[in-house]
Amino acid sequence: MSQYEFDDLLEKYLSGHCSPQEEKLVLAWYRSFIGETEINISAEEKQRIESRIWSNVTATVTSEEGEMMEVELETPVVRMWPRRIARMAIAGCLVLVSAGAWYWMAHRAGAVPKELFTQEPIPGGYVSVYNQENVAREVALSDGSQVKLESGSVIYYPPAFQGATREVYLSGNAFFDIAHDASRHFIVHTSEGVLAEVLGTSFYVSHDKATHKIEVAVVTGKVSVYERRKKNDTIFSASANSIIITPNQKVTYKTENNQFTTSLVDDPKPVTAPEQATTFDFEDASLDKVLKALEETYAISIETTDNGRFGHCHFTGDITKQDLYEKLDIICQSVQASYEVKGTTIYIKGKGCN
Repeated sequence: MSQYEFDDLLEKYLSGHCSPQEEKLVLAWYRSFIGETEINISAEEKQRIESRIWSNVTATVTSEEGEMMEVELETPVVRMWPRRIARMAIAGCLVLVSAGAWYWMAHRAGAVPKELFTQEPIPGGYVSVYNQENVAREVALSDGSQVKLESGSVIYYPPAFQGATREVYLSGNAFFDIAHDASRHFIVHTSEGVLAEVLGTSFYVSHDKATHKIEVAVVTGKVSVYERRKKNDTIFSASANSIIITPNQKVTYKTENNQFTTSLVDDPKPVTAPEQATTFDFEDASLDKVLKALEETYAISIETTDNGRFGHCHFTGDITKQDLYEKLDIICQSVQASYEVKGTTIYIKGKGCN
């Protein structure tokens, strides 16, 4: 419910024109604030706020004859007030609760910041989670997907996904582990107008607000990343300014030139299942065999620029515990070569072996 809708409903309630269903909404709003708010206050503090609310209400509610109504707060007696007085009491509660909510939200670090999504407004009914902690916060979505929300980031999502797509809005950094659903694409909107679209996979989305740079890095599966230039652009239409990335690849988008740049992630990880993991312990193995093992394990293309002479090179050593780039350093040193990363491909350069 928006602030405008709530104000209109409250006005109807005070004038006695609410339907029974609308009255339930007003009362539910009050109960949800006290009982289900995410404001980080203790049960004792909540009780103190509620006591102050009722104390103020009973001090200001008057009867239709103008006489003051007094209620003993210490005595657990339920009194049946006239309908008009009950409405005034609840209205007083709502005003005081609203004031209390404003105070807590204004003075707590976890107040959800106002975020602007340039190409797509956040739909009505979405809820938000803002992570004010110094560690990542787990957010569970209704479809079974999991989001690890980094510090200082906010995500907007529906209580339950409906329709042909599953869509969330992210400002900041998060890791997504998406439940597979072939009938409904999962789409992450960013505040820079960049969208990441998947069926079921895991990937990172990061946003550098200072430079307006968006990065999407894939851990498993495939991610389609593209720019939505206009509000009415069709999400599934093939865009000339889009790209598909796979594990250990990332794409960077900068708003200053509206261009995507693909590259490898900073620390590539093996993509094979643990039971299929390769042991990199070689004894006089051909360099071709060693490089092929790296390609299959990390799902990264590795090419040589020696006109075939690296095929005569051999490698001996155990490089199982090293990360990918450390493995490449050791291999290249053994054959007097070097490597260079261009885009999503690694190039081995050198004279090769006789």
